[in-house]
Amino acid sequence: MVTVTETSTRTLSSSDEIAAFLEQRFAQMLASSPFKPGEAVHIANRAGLPTDLGAGDVGLMLLDVPGAWSHVMLLSPTGLPIVVQVASGNLAKRGSDEAPVA
Repeated sequence: MVTVTETSTRTLSSSDEIAAFLEQRFAQMLASSPFKPGEAVHIANRAGLPTDLGAGDVGLMLLDVPGAWSHVMLLSPTGLPIVVQVASGNLAKRGSDEAPVA
C-alpha cells in the first residue's frame, strides 16, 4: 500500500470567488470541530487561565477551528461577559466525564 498526497492550484480571480472559498473552508473547519458555536463548554483544565475568569468552570464556545486555541466567552469577576482564548485541549463537553477534547 502506498499513500500519495496530491495538491492542486486554483486561481481566485474576484472578490466573490475569494469570499466563496473562505466560506467553504470555514464551513469545513466548523464541521470538523468537536464544539459548535453557542455551545456551553466545561473548563476541564485551568492551566494558563487567570483564576478569576470563568465562573463555575463554564464558558460559551464562540469559535473552535483546528488549532491550539478556541475563542470562548467567560464571566469576569464583576459578572461581565469577556471573550478570551482558551487552549482547546483544556475544554470538554459539558455534562460529560470525558477528558478534555484534544
